[in-house]
Amino acid sequence: MILELARPIVFLDFETTGLDTQKDRIVELAFVRLLPDGTRESLVQRVNPGIEISKQATKVTGIHTLDACGLFWGPPLKKVGQKLVDFLGDSDIGGFNQIGYDLPLWLAECKRNGIDFELGKRHLVDVKVIFNVMETGWDRFLMGPRNLSAAVRHYCGRELEGAHSAEADTQATVDVLLAQLQRHKDLPRTVPALHDFCSRNSEKNRDDEVAGTQSGQAFA
Repeated sequence: MILELARPIVFLDFETTGLDTQKDRIVELAFVRLLPDGTRESLVQRVNPGIEISKQATKVTGIHTLDACGLFWGPPLKKVGQKLVDFLGDSDIGGFNQIGYDLPLWLAECKRNGIDFELGKRHLVDVKVIFNVMETGWDRFLMGPRNLSAAVRHYCGRELEGAHSAEADTQATVDVLLAQLQRHKDLPRTVPALHDFCSRNSEKNRDDEVAGTQSGQAFA
C-alpha cells in the first residue's frame, strides 16, 4: 500500500444538525479504520441528536428532525460513546475537513455527553487540506468548490455515489487520499509526516467555500 502505516488510521465523517461545531449535534456517523495491510473495517451509527435539525442540513442530507428524534432512528450519543471510543482505540485520525469541522464537533460532543476520549498524541490527516494545497491551478468558478464530490471526481475519476451518507463519504475520503498519494509523488508517505504537512497548511483550508461545509464536505 502506498500509505505507510505504523498503526491504524480511522477516517471519520458526521452528518449533523447544522454547521456550528460547538452547538450542533451528530445525527449519523461513520468510522472507517484503515489497517496497515490495506484492509478496512467500518462502524456506522445513527444517533438521536435531541435537538432540531436545521432546514439547510435537512435539504442536504434528507434527514428530518421527526426521523432523527424518533424511536426507530438511533440512541443518544452517550449510549454508544464507549463503543465508538473502543473502535477508535489508539488510532490516528483522518477525514475531509476534519481539522476544521469534524474533529472540533466530535470533541464538543464528547465533552457534552461525558464520553471519555482523549486526542493525545494522535496524528491528524486532513484530505481537504491536501486538496487545497496541491491543486494550485484549481479554478472554483470553472470547476466548483473543493468539496468531497469534486475531490472524488478529480482524483478518482468517478462521481461520489451516496453523497451525504456518512459511510459513503468516509469510504470516499479514504479513496481520495490514496489517489492523492498516487498523483502527487512529493507528498509524504507516512502518517506522522502527513500530519506535519496538514498542520503547517491547515490555514489554507479556510477558503471562501469552507463557510458551506458540513460533515467533512461542502453543502453542495
